[in-house]
Amino acid sequence: MQIEHKDIDKFLPFGEALRGFANQRFISAHELRSILKERGIFVLSSDKDYIVPILQTLLLSPFEFDKIREAFSRKEDNEKKISRDITFPIDSILFQPDMMNVDVESYLTKHLPTCELAHPISFIQDSRNPNHIRATFKIIRHDLNKSWYEQTNEFCGSVEIINDNGKGTIRITHTSSETKDLAEHIVNAQIKQYKAKGLLKENATPQRILFSQFSNSTRFAFFFRLTTKIENSSIFTFIDIQDISLKPQDDCALPEEILWMEDVQRIIISGKSLNKKTFMREEKFYRNIEVWSIDASFEYNYHGQKGSVCICFGFPDFSSKGNAAEFEVNIKSLTPNNSLNHRERKDLKTKLLIEMDKHKSAVYANYLEYLKNKGMS
Repeated sequence: MQIEHKDIDKFLPFGEALRGFANQRFISAHELRSILKERGIFVLSSDKDYIVPILQTLLLSPFEFDKIREAFSRKEDNEKKISRDITFPIDSILFQPDMMNVDVESYLTKHLPTCELAHPISFIQDSRNPNHIRATFKIIRHDLNKSWYEQTNEFCGSVEIINDNGKGTIRITHTSSETKDLAEHIVNAQIKQYKAKGLLKENATPQRILFSQFSNSTRFAFFFRLTTKIENSSIFTFIDIQDISLKPQDDCALPEEILWMEDVQRIIISGKSLNKKTFMREEKFYRNIEVWSIDASFEYNYHGQKGSVCICFGFPDFSSKGNAAEFEVNIKSLTPNNSLNHRERKDLKTKLLIEMDKHKSAVYANYLEYLKNKGMS
């Protein structure tokens, strides 16, 4: 999340300084149009390319600039979740007072020199459960090469480690590449300590869900089990597929029906009922297509709270890491039926994300069991 410049109460930006600030994705055209409207300036277009040049010719009042600042400061980055399974001895207790403080200063100095911690990091018990521990953290990133309004940013993250009678789960929540890297470091350091203390076997490693673990066909099946064919969920009801990221398989002859994909490096399709398109509906095409991301909308009912949510499932690093890309889940948008304040909305998003992540783990476990039975037959 971008945070305000430390001296923002001491000046009013105008001209080019205001243009850059107002053009940020956090600030909508509607919010800018309302300021112009109050000035008696009416703009037919809702495009910021037309609105911002008009705005930057004005000298805003402190009250008007505060309205833009409010729009800027109330936006937060979406949480993304990665979860991995790991096997603990059944009698292992994760909460060990002598190893709950996390020292990351040397890591920050070496790998994230533009970042600092907002507060020290330590693991605590979740709901007083010594086998469910959680460490939350916030880093502040400084970048003096950016414009005045982009120089300081805050990003939050967390690491959870759970031991449920030997069935272990490691859950990483991140909002930026920096929080993702720091969380990875925390996980690796904690695993190392558990192994040194005999609470984890030396050969135990977190099980990642990687792009390479699927064939083209089984990857489609995995996505469908999370979306169109979701089962055994008392919380989520599938509505629609809204976005798909895919490409044709390299070095293979495409069927005539999807020959239009030939020589295309990347296809991003947005729309309605995409799961009903021929190449998504008919299994004969799956082996020729690499799909790495799907956005799906659901209705949810979480302890009486109802609404709709769009969830992104995928391998976001596929373009850069290829087969080594890891699976992630995040909420793209949330539309509750009842009005929620900022805190309630954020809490609900986190809980829904955890529930979908649990469902993902169950679907993946069934997939591994399928592979095991297939190998035995």
